[in-house]
Amino acid sequence: MALRQYGSAGANLTVFGITIDEWGESNPAITIEDLEDRATLKRGVGRSAVRLDNMTRPKRLTINLMPGSPQVRQILAAEKAGGDASFTFRQSGANEYFAGWDGVMTRRGQVQRAGRSTISDEQLIFEFNDSEET
Repeated sequence: MALRQYGSAGANLTVFGITIDEWGESNPAITIEDLEDRATLKRGVGRSAVRLDNMTRPKRLTINLMPGSPQVRQILAAEKAGGDASFTFRQSGANEYFAGWDGVMTRRGQVQRAGRSTISDEQLIFEFNDSEET
C-alpha cells in the first residue's frame, strides 16, 4: 500500500471559477462537510423501519486564505456581484473529488488585525445546495 500525499501542494480548489492556492496558516486550510444527514432511519416498535433519503447532498466549504491575497479580493467581488457560487476540489494523487453548486458565501470569519505577533487568516464560509463526490 502506497502512502498518499494530502498536503497543500496537491490541493486543487476552485471557487467561483477562481483557482485557490494562497493558503493561510490555519490547519487545515480547507474543510468540506455535510450540512444535513444523508438519510434518516425511522424505527417502529413492531420491528419495522422506514428509510428517508435526502434528495440532495448539501455541503459547507470553509477555506482559510492569506490576508490581503488577490484571491480573497476576487472572491469578495464575485460574492458581492450576487452570482451563485460553485466549487470543485481534487486532491492530486488521491482520486478524491468534490463539487458543489447553487451556493452562497454565508459568512466571512473574524478579521483580526493590528496584532503584536499575529493576525488571523481570511476565513470564508460557503454553503451549497447540492454536491457530488468520489
